[in-house]
Amino acid sequence: MNKVIFQNARIVDPDLKIDILGSLIVEDKKIVGIEDNKRISSDLSDYKVINCKKFVLCPGFVDIKCHLRVPGEEYKEDFFHASRSAAAAGITSLICMPNTNPIIDNVSMVELLQRKARKESAVKIYSTAALTRELKGKEICEIGLLQEAGAVAFTDAIKAIEDPVIMMRALKYAKAFDALIMQHPQDYNLSKNGYMNAGLLSTKLGIKGIPIEAEVIQIERDIRLTEMTKGKIHFLNVTSKESVEIIEKAQRKGINVSCSTSPHYFNLTEEDIRKWRTFAKLSPPLRNRENIKGIKQGLVNKVIHCISSDHSPHDTDSKRLPFEQASSGIIGFESLLPLTLKFIYEKKLDITRLVELLSSNPAKLMGLNAGSLKKGKPADLVIFNPEKEVVLGPKVIKSKSNNFPYEKLKANGKVMLTMIDGKIIYNDRSF
Repeated sequence: MNKVIFQNARIVDPDLKIDILGSLIVEDKKIVGIEDNKRISSDLSDYKVINCKKFVLCPGFVDIKCHLRVPGEEYKEDFFHASRSAAAAGITSLICMPNTNPIIDNVSMVELLQRKARKESAVKIYSTAALTRELKGKEICEIGLLQEAGAVAFTDAIKAIEDPVIMMRALKYAKAFDALIMQHPQDYNLSKNGYMNAGLLSTKLGIKGIPIEAEVIQIERDIRLTEMTKGKIHFLNVTSKESVEIIEKAQRKGINVSCSTSPHYFNLTEEDIRKWRTFAKLSPPLRNRENIKGIKQGLVNKVIHCISSDHSPHDTDSKRLPFEQASSGIIGFESLLPLTLKFIYEKKLDITRLVELLSSNPAKLMGLNAGSLKKGKPADLVIFNPEKEVVLGPKVIKSKSNNFPYEKLKANGKVMLTMIDGKIIYNDRSF
């Protein structure tokens, strides 16, 4: 039996409502207890003892939105590289999007992905399934069968359901299985042929813009449909102040709506397109500083429930193109902790809020047996040094792709160790 004691750790768990200095005991694949350091004084000969040096020990991070490009685009990313990158970032569970080739819209594809993940990945990988067949927004997929096969949520990935009747039916259908629908908040007609945030900068650069209203109108419509059907919906990558205000109002009314964002939407602005060009091309697009303030406020006020990496690897040929032709997306595993911690320090929030955003809230949203250090839970955990300075840039990337829009950006937050099911899968050499 594998026995480990993590001593002298700052143990943080929002579920247990603790932020204490103590020891955590792991036996085999499970957490068996948390003790005061002074109480761990018996014979430890059967245990591997790890001195955590007062670094933070918390549940492993759960990333609810990433593109792993498997199957079909393994030249951009594969499970081996993605899982190494995620492990180094303290991420123990990944939720992948269904816009692969072929699309994950049937039971056999969900089962195939799970088999490959068990065989090739060091971290836990869960699959979403397409909400509509072939992501065409016309015919709703077999939600019940796909959920039974292991799909944890339903989404058309970076496409919003255009037809309100289809969306209404999908919400009703999903409600029968208590299934979660995740929506990309961008109205198709208002955003088509647009490539960046609409405004003065897009006019100066001569690039057709996407108005904020494309996001706001999509969210407003779907909240109305959710209220009507008494279903539940989650909006991925919310980027605007007005969207946050609308979602907050709906939550106060008791509508079952939640949302998430990604670090680039509160660290980068549309101005970064001047420097990074296609590496800063995203969907939804980067907004202005006023909207960044709105997103940060949404995180402070707990309107925004989770932060995801939105890891979207692309090969060089997909990015080294004219702006309008280049693919949207950036990689984001290694920057997830440092950039979130940067926000936590800026707003003078505590580490518990960081763990809520990256671990406990995402796990609850997706219905996973994760995000907690309770006795009997899987030993999925991360240890990180919140004071250690890291320099973000291509050198820290373990992904197969390198479309990373940060270079020489200094932030704090270094992952020292990642454990999954009682097995150490990442250990920093300095730890």
